[in-house]
Amino acid sequence: MAQELTCLRYFLVGGAVIVGVCAVAESICAGYFIYQLYEYSPLTPNNVCGSAIILLAMGLITSAIAWCAWQFLDFTYKGQVVIFSVALIIITILNTSAGIWALVRHEQVDLLPIAHLERIFEFAISTDKPLWDRMHSKLRCCGINGPADYRNQDAVPWSCCNTMLFADSSDDKGVCTTMYAHGCQHIVINRTKSILLHIFLLALCTVLLQVCFITCMACYVRACRERMERRKELIIAAQSLARASKDLGVNDILLNQQTKYSKATTDV
Repeated sequence: MAQELTCLRYFLVGGAVIVGVCAVAESICAGYFIYQLYEYSPLTPNNVCGSAIILLAMGLITSAIAWCAWQFLDFTYKGQVVIFSVALIIITILNTSAGIWALVRHEQVDLLPIAHLERIFEFAISTDKPLWDRMHSKLRCCGINGPADYRNQDAVPWSCCNTMLFADSSDDKGVCTTMYAHGCQHIVINRTKSILLHIFLLALCTVLLQVCFITCMACYVRACRERMERRKELIIAAQSLARASKDLGVNDILLNQQTKYSKATTDV
């Protein structure tokens, strides 16, 4: 029993380190997803970063708790395990909520309202033009719904041109013969849905790891409880044996005294 508890204790210490490392990875991935969602913010729907922000915060908190557990806890006492388990259960619940939130938003994401798109396009041809040029080149799209969005403008931006057809893609003085036919709105929406799905998968993996670790801590607490109960039984058995031995010793003394008294009476 003692060897089993020792193995479980070392396993918990190692598991705390693994949980901390995975929490750091969770924070990095969540931060990268937030960057991706804000990269093309003009066409990104609102309220899609909340789940990733929760995962980022929970990853930082979990890594801090795991570091404290590795530095100051050896899981020798059951109370340490209980406190660590309660903290990890709360974090697991929040991670689960973030994953569900991401999945719900994945199903709710839809095209932006037309009035909002008109306001966005006003900035697309003025202050946000560098952002849109980068969006056109990287996503291989043009405008909101296609090149026709620029029909009231002087010219379509060069970034909408499909330079992959040119022999020299760095030549921006030629005539563009082929433009990207698809608008950026549908591409950004599909990209946002894909990121939300990855956020859900990240939350799912994190929750599964934490549930496994919580299960191990529950097994350790149960083993400690069984060991304490067995120790109490041994102590009670030892006390009963000592009491029985004491009573047996008193009876022997009384029997010896009675034997001596009978012998003395016989001699008289």
